[in-house]
Amino acid sequence: MLSSLRGRFPCFYWPLFLNIIMKKILFLIILVLILYTLLKKDTEIREVNLPPPKNYEVFLEKEELVEEIIPFQEEEIKKDEGEEINLNIPFTSQAPTANWEQPYQDACEEATLLMVDYYYTKKEFPSPEEVEIILQEMIQWQEENWEGHEHLPIVKLKEFVEEYYHYQTEIVYDLNVEKIKNYLKEGKPVIVPANGQKLDNPYFTNEGPEYHMLVIKGYLDNNFITNDPGTKRGEDFIYSVDNLLFSLADWDIKKAHPNESLKTGLILLAN
Repeated sequence: MLSSLRGRFPCFYWPLFLNIIMKKILFLIILVLILYTLLKKDTEIREVNLPPPKNYEVFLEKEELVEEIIPFQEEEIKKDEGEEINLNIPFTSQAPTANWEQPYQDACEEATLLMVDYYYTKKEFPSPEEVEIILQEMIQWQEENWEGHEHLPIVKLKEFVEEYYHYQTEIVYDLNVEKIKNYLKEGKPVIVPANGQKLDNPYFTNEGPEYHMLVIKGYLDNNFITNDPGTKRGEDFIYSVDNLLFSLADWDIKKAHPNESLKTGLILLAN
């Protein structure tokens, strides 16, 4: 090819021609690097000093105090909350015995519910083998009643919680930082659906799950503290506020795909 090009161009044009080609190649390389930098995930592990974990009873006692005291004391209690919260929620991955075959590969919804239930009831958390059986029972109920359990949108998860666990629930629409923090300040964890391929989690295999669910259990500075059942290292996993909000996406049944415009959350109300 080069010899044919040399035949077409006089010798004195050849250095100029090479210079143009090299500049174009360099420009393309720079463009690719810029695009890669903009699009790649920030998969660096975020490490923070976690706030002390709080049980749900602490928040119930605080509500009772607020009802009995005068307004200026209420403000003092609110100041004591500070700018950090970490709910004492037990952790399990959706594959508690490291068996990532089905149905556990799609059991993130069930795992999040299990963690929040044991937070409210303060029961002793089961062994991994027992958790696996509990998840199987939850999935079996869905298969018998709904003929499947994969990719539950938040409205379907609400229905399952109310029928299976008998919790009262609340769906939160248009989630933002303030809404999430306000629930956490009341001791209420927030279960959120997300596009797992947009979450900055280096422990996910391949690109991460297309549709995922996790528990937001606290916040510190510009970070959310989560229990992410998608990996065995998901306990107290830290996501930046920006990344987590960016990744929120409820399952769109019609499109069969997570919808980033649907930023929802589910709150379980303690019985």
